[in-house]
Amino acid sequence: MTIADMVADRLLQRPRGRIARMWWRDMKAHHGIFRDTLEALDLTPDDHLLEIGCGGGTFVKWALETGCRATAVDHSVDMVELAKTNNADAVRAGGLDVVSAPAENLPFPEGQFTCAALMNVLFFLDAPAALAELKRVLVPGGRVVVHTVAPNPPAKVVPPTMAKRMRLYGDDELLACFTASGFTDGHLTRIDGAYQLVIATAKAAGRV
Repeated sequence: MTIADMVADRLLQRPRGRIARMWWRDMKAHHGIFRDTLEALDLTPDDHLLEIGCGGGTFVKWALETGCRATAVDHSVDMVELAKTNNADAVRAGGLDVVSAPAENLPFPEGQFTCAALMNVLFFLDAPAALAELKRVLVPGGRVVVHTVAPNPPAKVVPPTMAKRMRLYGDDELLACFTASGFTDGHLTRIDGAYQLVIATAKAAGRV
């Protein structure tokens, strides 16, 4: 395993260890992404938000300020514990659950959530499986916002050694993944040329 492989694995794909916990405690470099995603979600107190790949829990902390309920998921045990610690009051009050699970096999019943967010995580997942699972746990008409990276990102956004370890989708390809997974009304916004913001609306099976 190369150094780049170790960095991608321990800091990005499955963050773990002391350095990863320090890195993700409050990822300030992602604050702009969090703001874009919150604006697109337009959360209300009636929402139950699902966040996939919650990291240290900064985004979900911001989301809870809207009065919504939330469930945060990460497949890294270290990140789950960090998110719980950083949102201890919300966890105690019952407004937030933090769960360790893979995005492709979520431990939730159908139609539990009104909306979902995935930020800088889709490129490390089996996207068709993860999106199909996301569609399953959303209510009819539920909405999902995905923030990800476009192909050939500038090196200042994603170093080339990292980019080659990520599955980066072009605009049409990304929207096609959503359609194939049962989402409708998808549209995409480019941010700074390197980032893609995708908003899609899920509808129940069999509805038109």
